[in-house]
Amino acid sequence: MSESGDAPQVRHCPHHGHDAGRRRRRRILLCLGFAVLVLLLLAAAAAIALLVVLRPRDPTTELVSVNATGVIPRVVPLPTVQIQLNLTFALVVRVRNPNAASFRHGAAATSLTYRGAAVGGAAVPAGTVPSRGEATLRVNMTVQADRIVAAAGVAGLLADVLAGEMEFGATTEVQGTVVLLGFVKRSVEARSACRVVVGVADVKVRRQECQNQAKL
Repeated sequence: MSESGDAPQVRHCPHHGHDAGRRRRRRILLCLGFAVLVLLLLAAAAAIALLVVLRPRDPTTELVSVNATGVIPRVVPLPTVQIQLNLTFALVVRVRNPNAASFRHGAAATSLTYRGAAVGGAAVPAGTVPSRGEATLRVNMTVQADRIVAAAGVAGLLADVLAGEMEFGATTEVQGTVVLLGFVKRSVEARSACRVVVGVADVKVRRQECQNQAKL
């Protein structure tokens, strides 16, 4: 036992402070890594939600109404056999745009067929359908008598007249673009194909059936 009154000296480990510093840095790096991971997950979730909300949706076309006016074909036998026809269709087509951006379309084309052959057509000027809105297109088409005869022949046309009904096909195509976020441009085409049956005696639309299609 030492006779001096000095207290025993405590020796500190030289590596103790260095190890504590490394543990602190490791915890900081882990916290930063976790924070970055959380931010990345939040960014991915926000991107997915944005894509779902802004994903281009199919515009639709709907034939709201169709009216026929005029005179259904009649045969004038003398001096030569002639087919007299004066028939005009008035179509009202509605275009719906479910997207969050406006739908700009070019001239809408509407065609009229009889027994599969084109007998009339018309174009609607270009326009814009607002976001999540709709626009109404009005089309007037006059049936061309010579094409009716060419499509069915005199015998086929007379058979339809005697049966009391004439069946036409009306197709409307609307092509345009949807611009999302100001720079994402998608081409869109909406198409409506309808079957219209007109009565011979009263020149009234008796039945109509439509199918709507869209293509992005």
